[in-house]
Amino acid sequence: MRIGFQVWGSNVAWGDLMAAAEAIEAAGLHSCFANDHFVPVVGAADGVDPDAAGPIFEAMTTVGGWAARTSRVRLGCLVAGGGYRNPGLLAREVVALDHASGGRMALGIGAGWHARDHAMYGWDLPPIGERLDRLEEQARALRGLLDGERVTIDGRWVRFDDAVLDPPPLQPRLPLLIGGSGEKRTLRIVALYADSWNGEGDAATFARKNAVLDAHCAAVGRDRAAIRRTAGLPPPCIRSTRESALVDLAATFRRHGWSDADAAAAAAAAPCVGTVDDVVAALAGYAAAGAEEVFFDWPAPFDPETLAALAGPVRERLG
Repeated sequence: MRIGFQVWGSNVAWGDLMAAAEAIEAAGLHSCFANDHFVPVVGAADGVDPDAAGPIFEAMTTVGGWAARTSRVRLGCLVAGGGYRNPGLLAREVVALDHASGGRMALGIGAGWHARDHAMYGWDLPPIGERLDRLEEQARALRGLLDGERVTIDGRWVRFDDAVLDPPPLQPRLPLLIGGSGEKRTLRIVALYADSWNGEGDAATFARKNAVLDAHCAAVGRDRAAIRRTAGLPPPCIRSTRESALVDLAATFRRHGWSDADAAAAAAAAPCVGTVDDVVAALAGYAAAGAEEVFFDWPAPFDPETLAALAGPVRERLG
């Protein structure tokens, strides 16, 4: 199993944000992705705080900074929001970053969900069915561009007129990653167009969604092995005891705007909080469920003790 990170661009200084990618690479771990939001995502007892505010760096510019500061780690955005990322411009940005990074980029997209991200700059957030219609149009258009085609589409959401990527990506096949776990629509879109899928939930949920994706692959005639399976997980925290790990992770959540109660609840619900043994067991469960890579949320202040444990004993024991 590979280990990667979705590094939060919120409540952090630029230098520390750049150093996080350097530390992930120095630890020998696999990937470093940005999160695509315009306000911090803050948990609340009933979901996400819709009124959360605070500093956060733009995702694609962040990835460009990482491209200049690293040489090996895989890069991308987990995932670019479909409501505020024109797919043609997004493809151009990712190709430029692929060249800047020496061929290390992935292009991640999703339907979008955070209401404040959209409302504050005047983007519409249509109902989920329409967002999935848009995601399918965007995925089809991007797949064609990444495959070197000249793409003309006159859709409701995407309108391309003989669009082409020139220069093309540096990689022979720049991977298209789609995030989301909706069983009827999203996973079918993954089966049709994606090279990589990022799902969420506990290990049992991930296993069920993985089987649904396999069924969609069979239905559309796609080799299931052509799609890499990845799991998005809450932040890890590895300490000598689970109790101390819970305390430290809750403190990180509070720093990002959680209430005391919500921070404690979020830490307790995260699957990879505790000792090395606890985290190895949790990740082994995801591997058994079909995950080939995990993307941990990684909020500041970035935790060197956990990073060292993931790079050392956890990775050694997972094989």
